[in-house]
Amino acid sequence: MGDNVDNSFYFWICRMKKLLKFIIVIAILAAIAFGVKTFLLDTKTETVAGPLVSAKVTLATIATTISATGTLEPVDQVEVGTQVSGDISKIYVDFNSKVEKGQVIAELDKSKLRATLTQAEIAYKSAQTDYKFKESTYNRVKKLSESNSASAVELETAEYNMNSAKLAVERSENEVNQAKLNLSYAIIKSPISGVVLKRAVDVGQTVAASMSTPTLFVIAKDLSQMKVMADVDEADIGQVKAGQRVEFTVDAYQDDKFSGTVQEVRLSPTTTSNVVTYTVVISAENPDQKLLPGMTATCTIVTQEVKDAVSIPVKALKFTPAEGTPMADPRDFPRPPMFGDSAAFKGKFDKDGFGKGAFGGKKKGQRPKLTGNHVWVSINGKAAPRPVKTGLSDGVNVQILKGLSEGDSVVVSQETMGTGTTTEKSKASSPFMPSPPGKKKK
Repeated sequence: MGDNVDNSFYFWICRMKKLLKFIIVIAILAAIAFGVKTFLLDTKTETVAGPLVSAKVTLATIATTISATGTLEPVDQVEVGTQVSGDISKIYVDFNSKVEKGQVIAELDKSKLRATLTQAEIAYKSAQTDYKFKESTYNRVKKLSESNSASAVELETAEYNMNSAKLAVERSENEVNQAKLNLSYAIIKSPISGVVLKRAVDVGQTVAASMSTPTLFVIAKDLSQMKVMADVDEADIGQVKAGQRVEFTVDAYQDDKFSGTVQEVRLSPTTTSNVVTYTVVISAENPDQKLLPGMTATCTIVTQEVKDAVSIPVKALKFTPAEGTPMADPRDFPRPPMFGDSAAFKGKFDKDGFGKGAFGGKKKGQRPKLTGNHVWVSINGKAAPRPVKTGLSDGVNVQILKGLSEGDSVVVSQETMGTGTTTEKSKASSPFMPSPPGKKKK
């Protein structure tokens, strides 16, 4: 039994040794982690400001545009039809044929129309004969009534019959004229000079002019003048005005740009899938006749445009010098151009030309607190602010109305030289690190 007690005690001692070793390892790891954390927290990483990158102030064309898609159509386009029914007997033109005004382009079968005219002429002659008979009867009764040989009733009856016959003659005459006119309609002539875009009939085809006039041909007056029917979204239509310049392309000539002018903004809206658009008519020259009816045009409408504008990149307005960038002394700031009576810049600079108030004080190296539109210029590698008045912007460049001149330089970016680290003395210390000499222990 004694042996069993000794063995139990031995195993207990072994277990305690292992537990002690485990506790010591955990304590060492915790101390190391505490030291690393303290070092990292007390170490600061700072970006080292690099040299300033500048861009020249140039003269450029700045424009704002909107996009739209439309369809090319001839300026003048006429649908040629027929006002009488019949069979097509002859066709003198085909697709793409050039025609002159008054030229015969097709004919209808005239046999039925001639028969109708003949019947109308016979009825007209019959009406004339009847009228002459009733007119002579009226004259006889009138003479008899003067000698009291005929009653008043007989005279009135004779007069009525004569007037009715006269009206029948006029009606028959009109029917003859209408038959002649219908016969003339059998010859179809071109109403304008131009090009045949469409032929919708063939010889022998029957056309019926009942409720509406059937279309036989479509003729374009002049393909050297075209128009684009562009659909502009309701959000952009307020910017579109007559006379604005337009550039557009077509899929057939992707490398070519065509020019046009806004001719008309139609007030009637078109709604498709809850999207409201308005039709803008754009006139375009087509001397080479590359543009064909029905082509899809991708249009760019120039709503505002300034040529030879003093411009800078938009990113120059958004640039801010990095921390640590040397600031130019306010006394070294170049005297800015005169801003006239603009209230936006009044009082920003003193008589010596360096900033005051919101544009910085006179202390050397002081970083200005800027308000309003401004850019930064580089003076011997140091940053200096410059207030500006902006105008039109196309998203890439912006017009400068006041504050800069052509040839000036503005800072658009700044190079990064790298990063540096600084370590502050920590208030906390590792229990495993020796204390400095002379440090009093509490």
